[in-house]
Amino acid sequence: MSVLKSSVICFGEVLWDLFPNGAKPGGAPMNVAVHLQNFNISSGVVSRLGYDRLGDELMKFLKSRGVATDLIQIDRQHETGVVRINVDKKDDPVYTIVDKVAWDFINDSFLSTEFAPKYLVHGSLASRAANSSGSLQKLLEKSTAKVVFDINVRTPYYSKSVIDSMLKKAHIVKMNQEEFKMIKDWFYIKNPREQGDFKALKALYPNIETMLLTKGAKGAVGWQPGKLESVKLNAVEVKDTVGSGDAFLSAFLAKTIEGADFRDSVKFAAATGALVATREGANPEYSEKDVIPFIPAN
Repeated sequence: MSVLKSSVICFGEVLWDLFPNGAKPGGAPMNVAVHLQNFNISSGVVSRLGYDRLGDELMKFLKSRGVATDLIQIDRQHETGVVRINVDKKDDPVYTIVDKVAWDFINDSFLSTEFAPKYLVHGSLASRAANSSGSLQKLLEKSTAKVVFDINVRTPYYSKSVIDSMLKKAHIVKMNQEEFKMIKDWFYIKNPREQGDFKALKALYPNIETMLLTKGAKGAVGWQPGKLESVKLNAVEVKDTVGSGDAFLSAFLAKTIEGADFRDSVKFAAATGALVATREGANPEYSEKDVIPFIPAN
């Protein structure tokens, strides 16, 4: 698959998640690209890998899942990224993210390639280092795609100023409950209902067309001007929640690209996140038919 034909381009970290029981491919932007391929939506990744065994294995994995790798750079000075993951008593992942690795040094050479995706996905983590941050800013300035910002806060690699600048350029924003509260606290947004909070954020960031709020086992909320869709999930047996948010976002984009109704897109996204939580690792293989049993009736 060539990046020239990709409907969605994902910028940022490509790495290995090191679980207590072994290593699995990960990194939020890469996860989104991989999950999109489960729904037959063409995707590509802009990132950087080390000139090492872990980098070779990640490249093979991405190609095996159909993700376009044309814009993944190879770094002979810095190693492929890794994240050590443990799960706390609430089944939430706890991350130790190794820094000064290859994906911190994404240069802007990829901008010489002509590509025109419908959607450009990125998070906040890739902006922790100057090289990758600068390349992302150049990409955002050049691209005509709809910008999808998955806030994806990872302590200590974020700041109010960086997230504010990204929110200004975003068309679709995905966040979890902690990130939503953080942003509301920053801007003193306190409404009795979520709809008022979303409207207040829209007033601050006029470019935003869609906001997606994930609530773990409690489901999700989707907001567009004049629309508020709240989805509750059926109980599932959780293996781990790593990658569930990325699966949610991928499923929402897949349904949006297909032209589905907004509520149906949010429901399908929430169901996909639930499905992935029942399986180990961030990138299990599945198809749309596997998601259907998880779609709530409400």
